[in-house]
Amino acid sequence: MKFDYDLVKTAYLDDEAYARVQDENNETVFKSGLKIFSDHNGFRNGEVHTFIGTKGCGKSTWAKTLLAEIAWQEKGALLYISEESIDKYTLALNRMFRLNNKTSDRAKEYLDNIVTLSEMETSISEGEDFFKIIENLIDSCSLDIFIFDNFTTAFLSELHISEQSKILRRFKEVAIKKNIPVVIFFHTSKNVDPRKLDGDSVKGSGTAINIGSYNYVIYQHKDTSTIRNFIHTEKARYHSRANKKVYEVMYNYDLGTFTGCDQITMQDYRDVVVEKKW
Repeated sequence: MKFDYDLVKTAYLDDEAYARVQDENNETVFKSGLKIFSDHNGFRNGEVHTFIGTKGCGKSTWAKTLLAEIAWQEKGALLYISEESIDKYTLALNRMFRLNNKTSDRAKEYLDNIVTLSEMETSISEGEDFFKIIENLIDSCSLDIFIFDNFTTAFLSELHISEQSKILRRFKEVAIKKNIPVVIFFHTSKNVDPRKLDGDSVKGSGTAINIGSYNYVIYQHKDTSTIRNFIHTEKARYHSRANKKVYEVMYNYDLGTFTGCDQITMQDYRDVVVEKKW
């Protein structure tokens, strides 16, 4: 291995570098109407963001909520889905944009910003092919963000744990190389205790959590009469004001997305879920 020793630096940042990094952290590239994301000025270029949740807790609803906000801003998104056909997955988005815009032509203007690839409709089965296709699409379509819904049910999760770790690090490399946010959804392992809202319960390689600079744990609480949705910012590496916050999230049944959130304490959250026996 030939090593470039010019890459070794001291910890000191000169005034120009100091101002540049500060400005990057304060810049808002992806606006959000949800406080959970605006707390850290939206999704961050060059960083991996992870969402972890139990089966059926609303992970795809979160993905569609993000996609709707991105499309409204007319930014380009690459969406990779592992469990559904493109038509069925995007039906709710098409319904939402038709309701808001009244015509299919206006809906098309926004939704054409989302380039979609379904694992069920392709023959991708090798990691190298996957990343080559993803990077080519990001470049050729000039896309601003990559969303993967979800890793746990994709062919990549069938690899050995050590191979999964290598693959997951590649997502970080893509984020840095293309200078875009990469957003990945994961399942938790079985028999997880949601009272802890702990990202370490992710199914598969723990690298899934380690590579993320911004990690969110989501949970849906169900009892006989109500469904309540929660999200916890477990890690916000460069925005301490967003770290460890918990929100209860409002679901809009007409639009099929989350449309608002109220901050609560962790104790408030535990008071809700403690009634359920684990």
